[in-house]
Amino acid sequence: MPGTDPREATNMVVGEFGALPHVVELPARGPGGDAVGRTGGLLADVDRSFEIETSTTGWRLGHTGQSALRRARTWLAEDLEAFEEFAAGSGGDVKVQIVGPWTLAARIEDAAGESLIRDFGAVAELAGAVGEAAGELVVRVRRAVPNARVVCQVDEPELRRVLDGRVRMSSGRLFHRSVEPAVAEGHLTMVVAGIVDRGGVAAIRCATERPPVDVLTGSGAQVIGVDLELGFESPEVLPQLWESGVGLLLGCVPTSNPLPRTDTAASSSLRRFMSEAGFSSVPENVAITARTGLGHLDATSARTVMDICNRVGSIVRDEHPEVSDG
Repeated sequence: MPGTDPREATNMVVGEFGALPHVVELPARGPGGDAVGRTGGLLADVDRSFEIETSTTGWRLGHTGQSALRRARTWLAEDLEAFEEFAAGSGGDVKVQIVGPWTLAARIEDAAGESLIRDFGAVAELAGAVGEAAGELVVRVRRAVPNARVVCQVDEPELRRVLDGRVRMSSGRLFHRSVEPAVAEGHLTMVVAGIVDRGGVAAIRCATERPPVDVLTGSGAQVIGVDLELGFESPEVLPQLWESGVGLLLGCVPTSNPLPRTDTAASSSLRRFMSEAGFSSVPENVAITARTGLGHLDATSARTVMDICNRVGSIVRDEHPEVSDG
């Protein structure tokens, strides 16, 4: 979400996304407010070998980044307090996010300046730590909203590049070796287990082109997040996922300016997919979401995108027969 005020952002989220409110992330705060920094703060409480510090290119392993990690922990505590204040009465599903092991391994550097992805043994330990941290996060969110079911979303935007061997080395000319799908699935299974063992619902979001749906579903995740517009490995993948009963966070509402001016424009890609696949309505296991996070927008635009998601969901579920032009 945009801005730096957790109460303002949380109030907006709970008001607009009452069906699935989420704990906010506010990257505009700076290092520690971003997704990797927040996850790093959680990991450091689980395994000090994965303490991280800021570098010229982002984040790296190191024990001198205590101020950044303190900020990450403080900000998460503030966000959870705001969530408890505004979402305490929620009796349905609520959501929180954490970065997955493969994306962390691609984006965090070791002492030599290379991505952790080069050390498969370290990545296995990292996956175990992420699973433990995710489970602890579920417990903390449940403490804030005790009557709700907690969905923990594991973000893996780098997973496709990891599988394809497209994570660049520090030289910029060569690439780290590719990861076998079975290995990727096994590590994600550890994270899913950490969430489920603490009573949470495990979701994995991979909103990239050709998301490895077999790997995501094979991990045991109960919810999968993908982007409708970016394409799949075969034409049958999305219809099969749609009908599988697995929870589906379907990113289809644009978040780049200019934003869609009508509900018809916003829902066109989804309605086209449904028509081509022969679906007349959206099942209950499918949630309509924005294609990306909203941190790059201003507050007014973020609210507009959330409102569009709600309206598009209503349109394609036939809850409102008219398609608005406003």
